[in-house]
Amino acid sequence: MKEAIRDRLKIRGIGLKEILKEVAKQIVAGFLSFLMSSGTVFGSIFPFGIAFVAATPPDYLALSAFGCLLGYIFVLPSGAGFRYIAALFAIVAIKSLLCAITKYASRPVISGIVAGLVSCATGLVSTVGDTKGSILSVAEAVLAFAGAYFISRVFNSFTSFLTGVKGEELACLLISVNMLLIGTMTFTPGNISVGRLLSISFILLVSRYGGSSAGAVSGIASGFAVAISGGNPSVSLTLTLVGLTSGIFSSLGKYAQILAALLSCILGGGLGLTLTDTVELLIECLFACALFLLIPKSVAMTAGKIFSPPTKTVTANGMKKAVTMRLNFAAGALNDVSQTVDTVAKELSRINSPDFDGVLKGIENDACSGCSLCVHCWETKKADTVSAVLEMIKTVREGDSAAEQGAPDEFRARCLRPVKVGQAVLTHYTDYASRMAAESRISDVRSVVSEQFNGISNMLYDLSAELECDEAFDDQTAAKISASLKNIEISPLECGCRVDKYGRMTVEIVAQGLRGTKYNRMKILRQIELCCDRDFEPPTVTEHAGKVYITLTEKAEIQLDTGIYQLACSPSGISGDAYSTFTDGKGRAFMILSDGMGCGGRAAVDGAMVSGLMTRLLKSGFGYDCSLSIVNTAMLFKSTDESLSTVDIACVDLYSGRTDILKAGAAPTIVRRSGKCGVAQSTSLPAGILREVGFDKATVKLKPGDIIVMMSDGVSTEGTDWICEELS
Repeated sequence: MKEAIRDRLKIRGIGLKEILKEVAKQIVAGFLSFLMSSGTVFGSIFPFGIAFVAATPPDYLALSAFGCLLGYIFVLPSGAGFRYIAALFAIVAIKSLLCAITKYASRPVISGIVAGLVSCATGLVSTVGDTKGSILSVAEAVLAFAGAYFISRVFNSFTSFLTGVKGEELACLLISVNMLLIGTMTFTPGNISVGRLLSISFILLVSRYGGSSAGAVSGIASGFAVAISGGNPSVSLTLTLVGLTSGIFSSLGKYAQILAALLSCILGGGLGLTLTDTVELLIECLFACALFLLIPKSVAMTAGKIFSPPTKTVTANGMKKAVTMRLNFAAGALNDVSQTVDTVAKELSRINSPDFDGVLKGIENDACSGCSLCVHCWETKKADTVSAVLEMIKTVREGDSAAEQGAPDEFRARCLRPVKVGQAVLTHYTDYASRMAAESRISDVRSVVSEQFNGISNMLYDLSAELECDEAFDDQTAAKISASLKNIEISPLECGCRVDKYGRMTVEIVAQGLRGTKYNRMKILRQIELCCDRDFEPPTVTEHAGKVYITLTEKAEIQLDTGIYQLACSPSGISGDAYSTFTDGKGRAFMILSDGMGCGGRAAVDGAMVSGLMTRLLKSGFGYDCSLSIVNTAMLFKSTDESLSTVDIACVDLYSGRTDILKAGAAPTIVRRSGKCGVAQSTSLPAGILREVGFDKATVKLKPGDIIVMMSDGVSTEGTDWICEELS
């Protein structure tokens, strides 16, 4: 028989499991409706049963109405349930009609209006001539409207509960649960209220995973539920205090919450409760705490998914676009400044540049003014006079202050003032030479400043390009990770899933730290690998300031072993070579080698400076050429003495094996691939010689077992053949 039913269901495309789940849902809807209809307000009105039916989705309307009908028949006093049964049938009819003619029938406001109007109409009809009863009927209609509205919002957002409930939905859920618990307030075996016991247990559960805000809302809702069900106002205030304190101390663990709840109940004795009421409340609290501790792990995990704050997925596309636009704008502005400086400098140099004609004019005015042969020397014999002045300048340049001694004999024979002319030549040429030297130096500085502006502009462009294509945020995967982690009792507050420009993924998670909770790194790794369909390195888990930070990076295919040997050739034992090795956090490993000019301390300073600057610039995300330009400028003008250093870089992509080799005046690099050796040579100049310097570049694809040998020129003085033989 069972097989026949199963086969028939399969033919219709419906599994037996799905049928049983649907039946269970219908039964739960009917039971909840029965409990809702049992909830009394002020001991005389029962608005929540019809509110639940008005808010129920059409698929569960029949069983909900049946459960509510049973509640009104068996729970309400004799004769008091007639108007509620009439209101129930009216709501079912209106709800069925609305569902047939409009798609908005399940809107929370529509459900609330239907429940409120029907409740008000039946209440006013049954209390004609009774002013107090009419006022109570209007109040009941307001409660029916509010109840239907809150319950409808819970039904509408039910599918998103397992990914965390937002603020408003959480409030609606907590209020709806407490409306449900009002129906249990009347069960008081041994003067112990089952409803209050369940309320305290529910407050502790919500506070455990939702924190202080959820605990406070749950406490207020429970207190209000006790108040309208006819309970002691002091008990209501005590339950509110339980919610607030248990939420505040939730980060300290379950036992801290229990202690806070018990102390709050004791404090309630001083808020107007009698000794008997205080003892009863304490007993209820103790039972509630025991029930809280006995909650099954599966139920606790589900509660963690529902009540934990919704995870914020980290998305920075808008901010990234704004930053890249600002960087591009700043880079363009600096580039314009550089061009403007060059243009203005060229124009001013034509106007203010020292002129040799001014030297001749000054000599004529100072030495020859008033001389009877002035016109003869500077007009008739001008060529001979200028030639004589040039000879005297030559003497001055050789270091002789008696410039007239260098003049030709013919000039000294006809000049009436040779000594005065010599002094004028010394004065004006020295001034001219000084101005020319200053102009040259200013031109050099201006050129460096212009290059620095260009360098900074290029750096900003590089950063902009890096940000533009470097990181994309995968929101869908982040949401999947957040939902998946809740299955292992981790409730993320924030989750970011970054994919860099090379396609590598980094997952960053911030979770609320709960005292006593241990994080299994392998469980986290398996969950995230399953969500992302990628292999990751084991996560790093760090706890700080009550929060847990979990970071995972995608697993690299290649591991790099690095060995370094340094030998000084000078007696001082100081090597002029400097090196640096690091990874950039994006799966690329860098090796930098720099060889300073000469040997000893001076070479060591140059090598260390170049290696250190290149390391810092590359770590900051700047490109190779831009970094070399900055380093070259620094080397050119760090001192007045000549200073230079080679730059040798190898960058290995640990995911693909692609290796970039870049050289500026560096010694050869030997690469052994698949047992065969190749040599990468450099023809470029080191940094610090000329203003313009560039890299020689080569790219190779490496596999596990391949070797790169980087060296300074001291190793390769006898060639590289012997090194290749050793490697092979």
